[in-house]
Amino acid sequence: MKKPLSLYIHIPYCVRKCAYCDFLSFSCGEREAEIAGYVGRLIREIAENACKYVDREVISIFIGGGTPSVIKADYIADILGCIKEKYRVSDEAEISMEANPGTLDREKLMIYRKAGVNRLSIGCQSVHDDELKCLGRIHSFEDFIRCYDMARECGFENINVDLMAGLPGSDEKKLEKSLRTVAEMGPEHISVYDLIIEEGTPFHARYGGKGAAQLPDEETDRKMYHMTASVLKEYGLERYEISNYAKPGYECRHNLVYWNREDYLGLGLNAASCVDNVRWKNTSDMSKYMKGGEIREEREELSINEQKFETMMLGLRLIRGVSIQEYRNRYGADLYEEYGEHIAKMKEYGLLTEGAGFLRLTEAGLDVADAVIEGFAVD
Repeated sequence: MKKPLSLYIHIPYCVRKCAYCDFLSFSCGEREAEIAGYVGRLIREIAENACKYVDREVISIFIGGGTPSVIKADYIADILGCIKEKYRVSDEAEISMEANPGTLDREKLMIYRKAGVNRLSIGCQSVHDDELKCLGRIHSFEDFIRCYDMARECGFENINVDLMAGLPGSDEKKLEKSLRTVAEMGPEHISVYDLIIEEGTPFHARYGGKGAAQLPDEETDRKMYHMTASVLKEYGLERYEISNYAKPGYECRHNLVYWNREDYLGLGLNAASCVDNVRWKNTSDMSKYMKGGEIREEREELSINEQKFETMMLGLRLIRGVSIQEYRNRYGADLYEEYGEHIAKMKEYGLLTEGAGFLRLTEAGLDVADAVIEGFAVD
């Protein structure tokens, strides 16, 4: 049996950057020649790397960005065609693609389906047009409804919808409206991310200082978080990770690769990889990337302590928690022997619990997850 591998494909183009976004992406504008060149270079990178992974089976592919749906759909088909030709791709592989409602049409959706995309992740963010305008989104909620319905008509049976909480001027009532409106449409998966004000973004200039008063305070933010889980559960969407909710069997396989510390290969500009406990990322310099040659940077071989900490840090994001037996199998060490004092203290505070062989955060622990996880770091 071949060892599993997941692929992340980066498409660094958007119609325009949203006001909160700090990802590496560029406005596509009049860049068609550049985009065509980038896709060609990306396909060469995909093909050139294949010989290193002949002993692997690809179990998930995630095409992200940027906005992958902004480029020609035939480019997506060409990328997936190259992967299927050069790599062993499981018949059951999850093939996900991010899409913006302002860039989708029926023809594109049909090309994606034919190319093998079987999971669509649509960025809605809010059902309130005033919030979408504030975020700098290029679509309205009506655009989202149109694209969602088209995706269903084109045969997509696994759809994720992204929503955002903690928006300027928002409150529990507005967020609940977004949650219920989208959940009633019946997506298999909903991701609800808290707005994070990143340096260098228009939002940081707008809300990083005095403007922060327009953002929900910490108490309101926590109420929104707990309300989100409660509301989505009514629609059969169970929280399986801090920010992610799914119907049974529709948990995002690709993201589970990250949270379970499985191997993934990133392809494209600035794409990150971690294979056999070695981490690196591709250059973020487009001219260097396009020239080819050595594009990998920041290569780091993870120490055993770093591996163990990442297992705890990522695994505790999952509602099920960290498997005590899997930890022992992976590291030949007992979780309680290594972290017993910290675990006992966190249990005493009601922040950690154990059940069915898993160590996991309690509801109270989820509210202070970063602080609890920090205690698992070993120098």
